[in-house]
Amino acid sequence: MREILWTTFLLSAATYAIACFLFVGQSRQSPTTPRLGPKLAPGLLAGGAVLQLTYLVLSAVSDARCPVFSLHSALGFLSLVGVVTYAVLSRRRRLEAIGGFVAACAVLFMLAARLIAEPSPEPNNPWLMAIHITANLLGGGILLIAGCASAFYLWNEHRLKSRRLLGQGPKLPPLEALDGVVHRLLWIGLPLLTVGVLTGRLVQQTQRITPGGEVRAILSTASWLLLLGVLVLRQTASWRGRRPAYATLGGAIGIFVVIALYVVRALLAEGL
Repeated sequence: MREILWTTFLLSAATYAIACFLFVGQSRQSPTTPRLGPKLAPGLLAGGAVLQLTYLVLSAVSDARCPVFSLHSALGFLSLVGVVTYAVLSRRRRLEAIGGFVAACAVLFMLAARLIAEPSPEPNNPWLMAIHITANLLGGGILLIAGCASAFYLWNEHRLKSRRLLGQGPKLPPLEALDGVVHRLLWIGLPLLTVGVLTGRLVQQTQRITPGGEVRAILSTASWLLLLGVLVLRQTASWRGRRPAYATLGGAIGIFVVIALYVVRALLAEGL
């Protein structure tokens, strides 16, 4: 079993890495020239996702425990959510630059997960914790892609305002299209993250919270409130453009920092 796990892990990481290089190459091609393997990079990304899912399922079977209670598996499923979200978004859209970022993040999350060897303890309330973790994985993975799209929106806007040739650098959709992508992702990811935040409050009442846990809870709540404010203002005040993009990027960075803090906690000390 261990040999199969290592094989699927290495093949998945290598497939993601190759897809990343292909996406970057495609994003720098001129629109007037034939695209280099237009279906190859998305196909490799999908293949990497299948291999990663196989690895995660086999790893859960090997550990004989629910995968959501393992940070190692949770990081893998988080990257899978991002990959699937991108695959759905990229249909009929030129999002190769974002695809390269998604593939690179998938490799990064897989490598970070491999560094975590110690399993997490079983929670006091497994059903509540399962809902909490699953909602955060789904919502967080989707909103990380929203933050990525916001970053590329800001980059593309800067290129337009500085009158740089758009033929230089990655090819991205029009600003309005990127703005629409972020809006859809907020509508999908934020309700899931809301479930995660609310169930997290219930979890805090059933177990002892460390100082590090309080910091993570405050940061995750602040990120959720920021993203919620963006969505509300977009709906009620037609908030568009640079400011909501900055706010969405800030919320996504907050989510990423929370994930990084969990990784640091697992690597250094359980008491953090």
